[in-house]
Amino acid sequence: MNAMAIIDEIERAELETNNSWLSISIFHDLRNPLATIYAPAEMLMDLDPEPTEAKRLATNMYRAAGRMRRLLADLSSAASGNRSTAEIRDIRDVILAASEAALAGIGNQGVEIVLDMPRKIELPLMRSRLECVFFNLITNALEAMPSGGQIHIRAKTAGDYLLVEIEDTGPGIPLDIRDRLFEPFVTAGKRDGLGLGLALARQTVLDHGGDIWTEPAAGARFVIRLPLNRHSRYSAVLIPLLASA
Repeated sequence: MNAMAIIDEIERAELETNNSWLSISIFHDLRNPLATIYAPAEMLMDLDPEPTEAKRLATNMYRAAGRMRRLLADLSSAASGNRSTAEIRDIRDVILAASEAALAGIGNQGVEIVLDMPRKIELPLMRSRLECVFFNLITNALEAMPSGGQIHIRAKTAGDYLLVEIEDTGPGIPLDIRDRLFEPFVTAGKRDGLGLGLALARQTVLDHGGDIWTEPAAGARFVIRLPLNRHSRYSAVLIPLLASA
């Protein structure tokens, strides 16, 4: 190895070390404000036994903070050099949790989520990461239908794979971004949107050994393919924290 190559290796190692410490620092600094949200929300839920609006908001805060805690735990483990392992989970439970979280975030706007999938389709997955994928897709569909509509989620097995179809009755994907939909920073003018959600969703699905694509439909239609019988190739990075398209 020549001198320039050695210098390049040293610089790369320093960059990786700096990035690792930056990630750990961010995880550490986020835990305190997250705990400030999580614990009081749990207390508010216990103090108010009736199903009031205050309790609903406290429950939403508690669940959202819980999802953030699980994501931080996954990312902190990866930043520390510990590889997370996939767990056998029922995909219906993951999708139900993502649906409930997405609906809770918008309140009642007249959107119905219709699930069409058999029970007990189990596969190896990183629950928090994959739940974020479905949460992002469902949230995008909800935001596209402010006056109401339906989101149909279907799942079926095909050989060694699971196929999950998510289709809404909204206006569909704008033509000018359809071919670049999974690229970073591509967005259709969403307020406060970073254009990262679908890029991160695709990377998560790829990390699980699967794929995601769109198909022609009256609204927006996404198809996710996941392997049923293999362990996911989990390679967590910091950017999944930015999970809003």
